[in-house]
Amino acid sequence: HQRCLCKDESTRGWALTVAGVAAHRMRPPVTDAEFDSLPLIETHFTSRTAFVAVVVLALAKGLVWSVVLPPWYGPDEPSHYAYVQQMVEDRRLPIAYEANAGFAPEILCSQNNVDIGPFGPFRAEPPFGSTPRCTASSPSDRHATDPNNPAGAYAPVYYGAAIPFYLLAQPLSVEARLAAVRLWSVLLGTLAAAFAFLAARWAFPSSLPLATAAAVLFVLQPMNSQQTAVVNNDALLIAAAAAFWWRYFRCLRKGITTRDGFIFGGLVGLAYLAKPQGLFLAAALPALYWFAVKRESIRTELTRIVRLGAAVAAPIVGCVAIARVFLSLGGNPSFLPPSKEGVHGLQLYLMDFIWGNYERVYWMYVTSFWGYFGSFQADLPNFVYVIITLVVVAGVVGAVWLLVTSRPLRPLVLASALGLLLPAGLTQLLEFYLFRSTGSLVLQGRSFLMVLIPLIVVLILGWRRLFPTRANSAVAAAVVLAATALNVLSLAVMLEVFYG
Repeated sequence: HQRCLCKDESTRGWALTVAGVAAHRMRPPVTDAEFDSLPLIETHFTSRTAFVAVVVLALAKGLVWSVVLPPWYGPDEPSHYAYVQQMVEDRRLPIAYEANAGFAPEILCSQNNVDIGPFGPFRAEPPFGSTPRCTASSPSDRHATDPNNPAGAYAPVYYGAAIPFYLLAQPLSVEARLAAVRLWSVLLGTLAAAFAFLAARWAFPSSLPLATAAAVLFVLQPMNSQQTAVVNNDALLIAAAAAFWWRYFRCLRKGITTRDGFIFGGLVGLAYLAKPQGLFLAAALPALYWFAVKRESIRTELTRIVRLGAAVAAPIVGCVAIARVFLSLGGNPSFLPPSKEGVHGLQLYLMDFIWGNYERVYWMYVTSFWGYFGSFQADLPNFVYVIITLVVVAGVVGAVWLLVTSRPLRPLVLASALGLLLPAGLTQLLEFYLFRSTGSLVLQGRSFLMVLIPLIVVLILGWRRLFPTRANSAVAAAVVLAATALNVLSLAVMLEVFYG
C-alpha cells in the first residue's frame, strides 16, 4: 500500500488510482480461480481508446453494409420503409394482417427495377439494376394505395424516430430516401456497439483484451451487421437489448438496486415497443437477482423482491399500454396474427422442427443466425457453417468445464447462460403458440440477436478455459481476427451474389 500526503483530496485520489493501476500491472498473471473475481480496474485511457475504436468500427461497418446491401433486399425492408413513408406522406399508421400490402407505386416500381418480385432473379446489377422497367416520380406515387402493411402490427417507436432521416432526403428519389432511413439503423447499431463494449467490460473486468474482443465479435457478427444496416425494427430491439445486458453485467458485479430495477423495466419496455419478443428479456432478471443479491432474512428478502418487482413492472406496464394505444389508433386488434382453421399441436410442431435430419434446427441456430443475407438469397459456403458450429460447440464445452471446475467463475457462467437460455426459450415458446394459431413456423436466426451478448460472454469464457490463463491476449486476438474474416467473407459473398 502506498500513502499519498496531498492537501488536495482530488489529487490524492488520482494518485491512489495511478498507484493501484501500477500495482495491478506489476502483479503476476491471475490464476483460473482468480480470473474475473477481481474488482473492476479503472484504466481510463486504455478503456476509452478501446471504446472509441469499437464505436468507430461499428459506424464504419454499418455504412459499408448499408451500401453493399441493394435497396429493398433487407428482410421485409419494403414493409418497414413503407411504415415510415405512410406516416410522413399519408399521415396515418398502417394496418396489419390484411391480404395485400398497399405499398406506394414508387416502392413497387423500384423493387421491380432491382428484380424483386415473384419471378425476379434477385440480382441487383450496379447501381440499382439494369435498364429501368418503370418510372414513378410524381408526388402521387408516394402515397400508399391503401393502409395495409404487414409491419403495422408493430408500435411506431422505431419508425417515428426514423422520420427525420426521411425528411432530410424527402425531395430525392425513393432509393435515396431508403438509404437515408437506413442511417437510423446504422446509428442504432453503433449505439448497440457502445453498450456491448460496456457490458463486456463488466463481464471481463480484469481483461481489457477479452472485453474488447467480445465487443468486436458483437459488432462484426454478420446477421447483426445486416439488421443494423437496413430499415428494420430489429435494430431498435438490438440496441435496447445491448443496453439491458450492460446493466445486467454491471449489476452482477455491483448488486441490484430499486433504481436498477426501474432502468431494467424501461429497457424491457423499449425492447417490447421495438418487437414484442423484447418483453422476454425480463425473464433473465430472476437469474440476475439470484446471483447479484446477498441473502438476508426472509422478511427483508420478500420486501426487496416486492420493491424490485414493482420498479421493474411499472415502466413495462406503461410501455405495454402505449403499444395498445398505438395499435388501436392504427386499427390493429393485436400484435398476433389471426388464427387459421385446423389443429396444429405439439407433435406436429416438433415433427416440422426436426424434419429432414434436423434441417430446421441447423437453419435456425446456425445458418440464419450467423449469416444468410438478403431475403435468403446469399448464404455463406457450407464449410464456413461447419467451422462456426465446431467453434461454438468448443466454446460451450469449455463453458461447461468451467462451470464444473471453477467456483469463483460459476456465478458469471450461470448468469450468462441463463440470461441467454431463458429469453431464447420463451421466444421459442412464442413460435409454438403462433404455430398452434396459424400452422406457420415464423422464427429465424435473427430472432435471437437480442441475446447475442450473453452468448458471446459464454463462448469467450469457454474458449478461454481451453487455453492457459496467460493466453488471454492470444484468445482475444484470435476472436478479433476470426470475426473480421467472417465479416469480410460475408461482404464478399453478397458482392458476388448481388453484383457478380
